[in-house]
Amino acid sequence: MEDQSLRSLLEHTHNRLVQELEEEGMNSGLEESYIERMVTVFNHHINKTRDKNIKPMVYLRDWDENTDAAGPSYVPMEISSEHDDDENDETYKPTAKSKASGSRKRVAHKPPRRGLRKPAPPHNPWITLSLETKKSVQPKIMVRGDIINTFMEVTFSQLPPSMTGSRYLSTYWFPKVEAIDSDKPDWIGQMEAARKWILPSPVVDWAEVPFMFIPIHSHLHWSLMIVHISAIQGDQRFIQVYHLDSNPGIHMIDIVGTHVQAWLRHTLKNIGQPYMGRIVPVKVVKQQNTYDCGVHVMALTRRLIEHGESLGTLLEKDVIHKLVKVADVRQLRNEILEYVSGV
Repeated sequence: MEDQSLRSLLEHTHNRLVQELEEEGMNSGLEESYIERMVTVFNHHINKTRDKNIKPMVYLRDWDENTDAAGPSYVPMEISSEHDDDENDETYKPTAKSKASGSRKRVAHKPPRRGLRKPAPPHNPWITLSLETKKSVQPKIMVRGDIINTFMEVTFSQLPPSMTGSRYLSTYWFPKVEAIDSDKPDWIGQMEAARKWILPSPVVDWAEVPFMFIPIHSHLHWSLMIVHISAIQGDQRFIQVYHLDSNPGIHMIDIVGTHVQAWLRHTLKNIGQPYMGRIVPVKVVKQQNTYDCGVHVMALTRRLIEHGESLGTLLEKDVIHKLVKVADVRQLRNEILEYVSGV
């Protein structure tokens, strides 16, 4: 085997698998769980054989007609070969060595075709969460960021017409922006890179974005910021930022808000003015413990989206505390717990 790094071998294996999947008419989009499995098997095989002339064992995803809604099964496929002049020639070619030893070159065999394949089950983002992340929905535990991200993904995939164009930022966004140092030469590049956390799509016509929801995590606490972009006259836009915190005082606006404002000024500078640079605190119901802050963020997001076009007015009048109660937070935690317990 040629002297290749682990990375190049993984890339070669990955490309081979994608080609096999495409030939079988399957979606070539590979989930993280599949990649992790591929890497695990790869490493295990390399460590076990210690033979540079043997390629690793990998797993190809194949649809099982008898599978349930949990998803596809995995069919083991062993890929190994000696180095030939033509790597793509997978036919059996006995050599003097193989004849003498009784061994033969092992090659990848495609699974038999079974006619039309079943369509993949509907996408369920709750399935992809790790066990530890799912456990964070248990009572008296602070939810992890991926619970909030999954909730946002589900919620923003079902926006009412009045909220069309609204976006949210992944929970990974704030730590990245918080770490940007404007004194370093690459800070503009980092600001631009943070755009990738704009979801459901980072491709944004800011003139068509009425609201942006931003989960903030800092000092073991979650809060929510909402950017409201409204039209005043014609093409002139007004940008206002609101901060909703179920435990005021942990996230100081003049500290947390500095990073949010810096990114907004850089990102929104081309859509027109004005952005006044002030973050307005909004009164919300206070959490009754030290661990429900993340669920408050999700409960607020759900209820505010339901109010659609009137949301800007509700934020401006500071009446959000009348919309979401402690009982709503408890109900939502139980609801999400049912989701993750069933997948």
